Amino acid sequence: MPFTVPDTSRNMGPLTTTENTHPREHESTLRLLLKERPLLLLGWSLFFFGIPLASTIASSIFMLIDLLIVLFRTHVLHQLVAGPPIHLELGHQKTRLAAILLALLILWACIGGIVSIRPDIALPSTIGLALVFILFFFRAGDLLWNDGWLLQRTMPLLVIGLLISGIYGVYATKVLGMTRLRLIGHGPNGSGTSLLISILLAWSYADLLTRSWLKVAVRLIALAAIPSLLFTFSRGAWLGFAGGVVCYMLVSKHKHKVGLVVGLLVVALLVGTNPKLQYRMQNIFSLERNRDRIEVWSTTIKLIPDHLLFGVGTAVFPHVYQQYSPRGNPMAFAHNFFLQALAEYGIPGFILLITVIGLCLVTGYSVVREHRWPLAAGVLSAVVGALIHQQVDNTIHGANLASVFWFLCGLLLTLDEVHQKSPRTKQKGKI
Repeated sequence: MPFTVPDTSRNMGPLTTTENTHPREHESTLRLLLKERPLLLLGWSLFFFGIPLASTIASSIFMLIDLLIVLFRTHVLHQLVAGPPIHLELGHQKTRLAAILLALLILWACIGGIVSIRPDIALPSTIGLALVFILFFFRAGDLLWNDGWLLQRTMPLLVIGLLISGIYGVYATKVLGMTRLRLIGHGPNGSGTSLLISILLAWSYADLLTRSWLKVAVRLIALAAIPSLLFTFSRGAWLGFAGGVVCYMLVSKHKHKVGLVVGLLVVALLVGTNPKLQYRMQNIFSLERNRDRIEVWSTTIKLIPDHLLFGVGTAVFPHVYQQYSPRGNPMAFAHNFFLQALAEYGIPGFILLITVIGLCLVTGYSVVREHRWPLAAGVLSAVVGALIHQQVDNTIHGANLASVFWFLCGLLLTLDEVHQKSPRTKQKGKI
């Protein structure tokens, strides 16, 4: 499968340590990684396969174990280890800035956790957030190691996972009678987020392929997953997907007007024949039908002034919300990613968080505009679509989708780094 990857000076050979790189010419990359770092292969494979299924926790476990093993072998035993290096390269100015900002965010969240009413929840949750940054945001560059070796072999798994989700969505809704589609790792709203991200990534992945029949096949799978997205009945996910598609059409040189028309026809056909979808869409902007969201937002705004400096602590929001609720009812999250970030991290932590996200978005737009690598447009559009959804939900707050969101943000910085080193792209072999 001919596949285009960006040329990069960080594309090192298959054998790396924390100090140098020496390829073993007599062994293939696949054999080396299967022998020395099988958990790395398994982790990234499960990650991409799990994105359309809204389930990535298993991949996090394997990648964490791989990280610990490599650190022990390279720093304690001083051995050469196959695969991408795990040390953080801070030569890239934007990556260095992001590392500083995220480190300050974690430090601030730890302080907030100590003074929180539930430090037993806040501190472990902050450690979990730090691991997400380490395993996915800062290791997104793994995919471009050795001329995109991992990227070429893991992206097809996302397409396979999306095909499964597309088939299951129709089966669960039409045959099993599921009211709102739920995938493996999330409820309907989280499933909507995972599907909108996966469809956009799969569509842009098709632009990397050079064989026409493969392009068509991948795009058909992406289109076939749209019914599953609709069957989640997640209005925020619908808006996010629409915003992501618009973003992709604006920034990508591959306009795909025919694909857009087909997608619109699929949506129109499903909505036109499904009264429940019609009713749901008609109420997207209805204040009356969204009173529950408005109540959650107004209650969250009430609690924020009492915790402006350190916030209530990471993941402690549900334990504080009930005290401010006019009806005394609990709520798991604020149904708005930024409101919850402000509530849990305080103003300083909130500023750090939105600065990192803004940096990634601006960098991603720059990469798409200047270098036009197809997958970059899909990644940027997926981030934009996810953020639009987060205005009325908070699905990327949980571990399954937090890893996906922060991976995409990290990949935008990595693409900028490699393009700055070698702005031209080159054709590689077959996958």
